Formats: sequence, C-alpha cells, structure tokens
Amino acid sequence: MSGINQGRIILGGIVAAVVLFIAGFIIHGVILGADWAAYGNAGHMPFALSQGAMTVVWVILSLVNGLTGLWIYAGIRPRYGAGPKTALIAGFILWLLGGLAVALAQYALGNVPHHIVVVGAIGGLIADLIALLAGAYFYKEA
Repeated sequence: MSGINQGRIILGGIVAAVVLFIAGFIIHGVILGADWAAYGNAGHMPFALSQGAMTVVWVILSLVNGLTGLWIYAGIRPRYGAGPKTALIAGFILWLLGGLAVALAQYALGNVPHHIVVVGAIGGLIADLIALLAGAYFYKEA
C-alpha cells in the first residue's frame, strides 16, 4: 500500500470542481433560476454579493468540495478498493457532510423556500456523485 498521491488529488479535485461548478449553474441557474430570482426580488437576500463576487465564491466552493471529495476518495480507497463504487461512496460522504447538512439547516430555519432546498439537495447529490466519479478517474496511488 503506497501513500496518498497529492498531485493526483489536486488533478482529480480540479476535475471534480469543474463538474460541480457546471452542475451548480445548471441546478441553481437554470432549473431553479426563476425561483431564486423571485426569492431575491421579494427582498429576501439583502446581503447577497454582486454577480462577480458570487461567481468567485462559487468557484472557490467548488474547488474546496472537489479537493475534499478526492481526499475522501484517496483515504477510503485502501479499504474499499479503487474504482467507481468507492468514488460513489466518497461522493455520498461529501454530500452528507456538505450538501445534506446545509439543506437540513436551511429547511429547519425556513430561510430559503423548501422547494429550492429540496431540488438543490437532490441536484447536489447527483452532482457530487458525478463529480467524484470524474475526479476519481484521474486518481492513481503514488
């Protein structure tokens, strides 16, 4: 058993981040775009950043999630084996810790419409699974 290949975590993490960023645009910009616009136009997002600043934050968040997901994959790979099944497990773990936790908090607080929370959480699960499959494809042990 060899050590974690940090270079490959970065490569796979960037691949996963690109998938996550594109998926986030599709989920929140295309599918939920009208819902978010209505919510914002109703005055519920007074502290929202400018579009440019928001994009920077989403890029950073996608990169953090992509790298974290690949780190999880590399960490569990010796126990579960290399391949798509392990990548899906890592994607599910990433979603549990990031996507589901945030969705449940938003749902409980009621600060975001439940429709947006539910669709965003389901879309986020699918995105995390696909992103980890794509990123894990590029991961090889050192």
